[in-house]
Amino acid sequence: MNKSFIILCCAVLLAACSKNSKPVVQEEKIIALLEQKSTVNAEATIEADMRFWNDRLATTVDDMSSQIKLASLYNQRFQYSGRISDIHKSDSLYHVANQLQKSFSSGIYRSLAANCVTQHRFIQADRYLDTAASMGDDMYLTRLQQFDVKLELGNYKQAEVILNAFRHKNNFDYYTRASKLEDHKGSSEASISFMEKAHADIKESKKDQLLPWVKTNLADMYGHNNRISESYQLYTEVVKDHPDYYHAWKGIAWIAYSHDKNTTLAKKILLWLQEQHPVPDYDLMLSEIAAFEQNNQAKNQYLASFVDKVSNPAYGDMYNKYLFTIMSDELNNQSTAMAIAQKEINNRPTPQSYELFAWSLYKNGQVQEAVKIAESRIINKTFEPDALYHIGLLLKKSGKPKLAKQYLAEALESSFELGPVTANEIKEQLKTL
Repeated sequence: MNKSFIILCCAVLLAACSKNSKPVVQEEKIIALLEQKSTVNAEATIEADMRFWNDRLATTVDDMSSQIKLASLYNQRFQYSGRISDIHKSDSLYHVANQLQKSFSSGIYRSLAANCVTQHRFIQADRYLDTAASMGDDMYLTRLQQFDVKLELGNYKQAEVILNAFRHKNNFDYYTRASKLEDHKGSSEASISFMEKAHADIKESKKDQLLPWVKTNLADMYGHNNRISESYQLYTEVVKDHPDYYHAWKGIAWIAYSHDKNTTLAKKILLWLQEQHPVPDYDLMLSEIAAFEQNNQAKNQYLASFVDKVSNPAYGDMYNKYLFTIMSDELNNQSTAMAIAQKEINNRPTPQSYELFAWSLYKNGQVQEAVKIAESRIINKTFEPDALYHIGLLLKKSGKPKLAKQYLAEALESSFELGPVTANEIKEQLKTL
């Protein structure tokens, strides 16, 4: 090959890498957005509605419609308040309303199933939806939720059968679920394409209430596919119009940290989020940033804070995956990690759950057993980057360096999604192969 051609290719590659390494987050713009005073407060609007329905319920105790409306409002408020008690209050009200209803309707069962999904109680959600389906009314809505739950439970063939049976394959409901299925299959381009169609459908139909959801999901997917600038653009569009759409803020914080290495800005966003939306999640990202900054004291404080918060029984199994990682990789509590992995398999026997089990076996020194689980339950069944990383380490330990290198290199392609700490660990592992 011509030497000058090789030099030219290297120059182009270096230029591309240099371009990609430029900061994406516009710090001054983001700080200004953080400090903006929103004219619309979604949580306050929800609470005003709650006062109305509570007053109505106070005058008529057995008013089923008030019970249902309040249950829905508690569910909505949880998205903004972050208080898990809101979901439990919602559940309680739905159960009361279910006892009061004179003519059976599937709607309450679908609502109870939705609450179960929020709490990662997928088997119970599936049971509620079976009851809803047996009633026969509003079957389209029931089937939509059944697809979602079957996918969460790892019943992929059943989910695909449900999806293929949809009469209309050119609307938002179909596009979003087809996107989920393609993502499970590891077809990131097809998954993004379907979500882009969902975005276009919502814009055309002017259903503005769904716009921040679809934009944020599309931004997540762009980020996972290393389309960082496009991801950032969508996140900023969302927070500009919906300052209390906290998932989009978290996405911007991750870009500031993982791509730009601007830990100061990332921490500023996360500390603001903790004030606005007190959920345990932000402690995890703050601990990751502290690890990157080699501040072990702060890292351990944030991890301890996270574990303390999610140990509240009200959270149930919602944070099992993250608790598993902390017990397995940070605290070296392998017996607890193994118990969590087994619980997750009982909750939903997906490749991701078996990946936790295999990793706990690996950390416990049972390498060959871990490899057997990986070969039968994980490899070519999930394409999550953390699973690829763990498979690479399993294969390396079991004496298969060529395959190990392949999986570790594939995991490294998702450096942005994994974060710089894990990416650096993968690079160190690749140096030994």
